[in-house]
Amino acid sequence: MNHRLLGRLGVVAAAWLLLSSTGSALAQAQTVVPTSAILVGQSGGFTGGQAEYARDVRTGIEAALAAANARGGISGRPVRLVTADDGGKRDAVLVNTRKLVEVDNVVGLIGYTSGAGTEGTLAYLQQMRVPMLSPATGNMGIREAANPHVFHTRAGYDDEMAKIIGHVARLGYKRVALAYLDDVGPANLRAMTGALAKNGLSAATVVGLNRNADDFTPQVDKLMASQPQIVVFISNAKPIVNIVRGMRARGYGGQFATSSFAGSRLVADLKEHAPGLILIQVLPQPRKNHLQFHREFHADLATLSPQVKANYTILEGYVAGRVLLEGLRRSGPGVTRGRLQAALEALPELDYGGYRIRLGTSDRSGSRFVDLGVVTDDLRLVF
Repeated sequence: MNHRLLGRLGVVAAAWLLLSSTGSALAQAQTVVPTSAILVGQSGGFTGGQAEYARDVRTGIEAALAAANARGGISGRPVRLVTADDGGKRDAVLVNTRKLVEVDNVVGLIGYTSGAGTEGTLAYLQQMRVPMLSPATGNMGIREAANPHVFHTRAGYDDEMAKIIGHVARLGYKRVALAYLDDVGPANLRAMTGALAKNGLSAATVVGLNRNADDFTPQVDKLMASQPQIVVFISNAKPIVNIVRGMRARGYGGQFATSSFAGSRLVADLKEHAPGLILIQVLPQPRKNHLQFHREFHADLATLSPQVKANYTILEGYVAGRVLLEGLRRSGPGVTRGRLQAALEALPELDYGGYRIRLGTSDRSGSRFVDLGVVTDDLRLVF
């Protein structure tokens, strides 16, 4: 074989190798999954009257995400929570949401802690087609809006009010006063009065509350004048603490009941005024440790924050985080907002130690689990 032929063969071989390596590189490039973080956003009242509640929700979400990231994340990508403080102020929630969506480019939103603020974002979510999972509120305005981009993982205030009003009606109570946050639409109050009507009752009085106010003297005056046997709240902790203390100081000997939004730390805030308080809960007891899910919850929380004690609000955030991760896994590599939306709509029933989450295109209520606990003299919550 002459040198000229050898040279031509060498050129052909080199060209073949170049094409092969180029084709292989192109094929690899087409199948490479990005390794940058998957971003999800949360607006919460990390300062203001619901700061502890918001921080607990965030802790629960981060415990779930950190555990998943330690196992390699989603398709090799870590999942990171981007948070923004709204101070519990309605208008700040929409401002934060715009930044999270348009600047931070989050794939979805999770764990919002202001019901009023979440209500104010619904039109924007529809416009931008951004999925929102697990607003940490039973707010009925959000649920009645039936926004296709909002998915719940806890019961609403209609279920909570049906449970507590039905309970006190069976006990023979006739004079029930209502206290609710007045920066939301009428749906929450409608859930309260509707529950009373179903039991043949009407409100002894109704007072509106500012979640961040410091003086609740007018509300205490009005409530005392109505002589209620029980005051039922849909509120964050701060107004409840002030009103309970104010009414007890004036000799009120009746009972109080609060929606789940008050948060688990309310008992510690009330101290000697807590015994007898009825706390509505929408999650199973967080201290349990006999089922696999509960053991995972405690282990993941201890890994993230060894000094933090489990409570209902942290568990609510953790469940939200677990549902989010399931949606992200089912979205496939290169998750987008649209893929996450579709994955959440197609989720089968999820069972977290007996706490079942049901999502789908026709039902976004998530769960209808409601339980009633009463605070004992030694500040324990018993059911």
